[in-house]
Amino acid sequence: MRSPPAEPSSHHRARWLRPLLWGLGALIVLELLYNSVLVTGLLATFLNRATHGHPSISWSRAWSLVPGDVYVRNLKLRQEDERGGFWQLDLEDVTVDLSLVSLLRRRLEAESLDIRGLHVRISPAPAEPEEDTSPKSLPSPDPWQVLLYGVRIHEVRELNWKEVQLTGIQEASGSLELVPGHRVSAQNVQVRLGPGALRVQGETVARVEQGSAGFVIEALRQEPQGGFDLTGGMKEGHLRFTAALPALEELKPLLSRITDVRLRGGAGSLEADVQVKEGRLAPGTVLKGAGSPVTLSSGPMHVTAPWKLLADAYPREGGETRFGLKLTLAPVRMEAGETLSMTTPEVLVLLGARSPRLDEPLPDVHLDVRTAPLHAEWAGATMEGRVLVNIDARKLAFSRRDTLTFHGSQMQLQDISVHTKEDAARNWEGTLAFPEATLTLAPPAFEGRFSGKFSNASPFVALLTHQGALPGWLSPLLTARNLELSGAVNLGTHGAKLHRMHAQGEGLELRGQAESSGGPPQAVLLVKMGILAVGVETGAQGTDIQILQPTRWYEKKTGEDVK
Repeated sequence: MRSPPAEPSSHHRARWLRPLLWGLGALIVLELLYNSVLVTGLLATFLNRATHGHPSISWSRAWSLVPGDVYVRNLKLRQEDERGGFWQLDLEDVTVDLSLVSLLRRRLEAESLDIRGLHVRISPAPAEPEEDTSPKSLPSPDPWQVLLYGVRIHEVRELNWKEVQLTGIQEASGSLELVPGHRVSAQNVQVRLGPGALRVQGETVARVEQGSAGFVIEALRQEPQGGFDLTGGMKEGHLRFTAALPALEELKPLLSRITDVRLRGGAGSLEADVQVKEGRLAPGTVLKGAGSPVTLSSGPMHVTAPWKLLADAYPREGGETRFGLKLTLAPVRMEAGETLSMTTPEVLVLLGARSPRLDEPLPDVHLDVRTAPLHAEWAGATMEGRVLVNIDARKLAFSRRDTLTFHGSQMQLQDISVHTKEDAARNWEGTLAFPEATLTLAPPAFEGRFSGKFSNASPFVALLTHQGALPGWLSPLLTARNLELSGAVNLGTHGAKLHRMHAQGEGLELRGQAESSGGPPQAVLLVKMGILAVGVETGAQGTDIQILQPTRWYEKKTGEDVK
């Protein structure tokens, strides 16, 4: 039996070459279709319809050489929420390993994403009124998901958060999972900072030298108001950097929007290690800074002092975290024309509060201002001692341009001595409380109501009369103890004024008003010692005593009714 003839090799090659060519052709057609979808923007249109524009996606160019490997130019992602907040990412060049199969499962999924050139804009929604009960649209129960893993970003051009802009972010990496309307997750985000700038409203407030950051975010939809709490969702994070701070005159365009006070100097450096837990400053946070003398000028007043800053977050009993800040000004010199000057080796500004959320003001803030022994000269009198001011910062606010209100503040005067050329120093202490207090910065002025307790009245007598010698029968003014005082005060560039002053002590009651505009103070007083009442008027011409009908004389002089 003869064997069948051998099949020609050309027929054998044709058997397997034909399906290969068909497969290759199909792959080419698929690639052409795939690229046409990318180039024409049909894929972006499809994704935007599928996700209802949350987030919206667009690009200028996109192509693929190998299925799944996509190259995109000028990719833009924008997400807006129901309350007016938004975030937007502008990416210059993107290389993404896109899973085509995931598109069939309503997922935009990438195992790797390489980005060069990124612009970030974030504008959180304004706080929503508590009484707003308007219904919110519900998210889709089966939304498209954006799952980006192995993200690597080079050259972050800028990061904008409201009116704050940061440049100099060199590299970033991590992963992002976004389920529109349901969840935002950012894992293992790491950032490297190089030379850059921190700007507020376009003005450079710090020149960043180097640093690093990292964070993890797990944010769920907030019910019933909708939206995401990205700050509260920051489970942990850190930011470390060193920066140079410019002189204040370089910030004039920014500061001029706040106050007309002239500020200059103060250039220095800042080193920060910020730790975050559940969106709040966490223990381990430390800020350190120091700088050259700052000069504040307003009208005739000039204050000059170098500065040093130290702040940290630390644990307290019961698990509460506190935030503390100490600003040291040392030494300090103040001058206000020819009538007032003051020097002190040191002024401390101490602030304490519960650890704040990153997007909220400090809660329950109390502010202390303490001086080392100071030396002051005012209208020919010399004053020495210590001053401690406590401010409830919850009531600290700018009520209008250049006007600061700090109702409820308290001032303690310790080891105070007052003397004139004719009078020996007198040791003294007391406390003043200000139910209402307003400080105007330009021109400098202070007004407020006060009440207080003092060891005696002698410094008031020394300042108001500008002479230490009084008639012997008025000596109770100098010896009255446990003095309680109330009234109102106005201080400004034209001098000082006390009015509706009322004081009571052991065996003494005093009412009066006084003012000084550079020369010897002028005062009108009604003094009662037991059953004896006298009127006292002091000024440049000396002291006059009114014995006959002193109460009526006082009411006529001041317009105040004495009951």
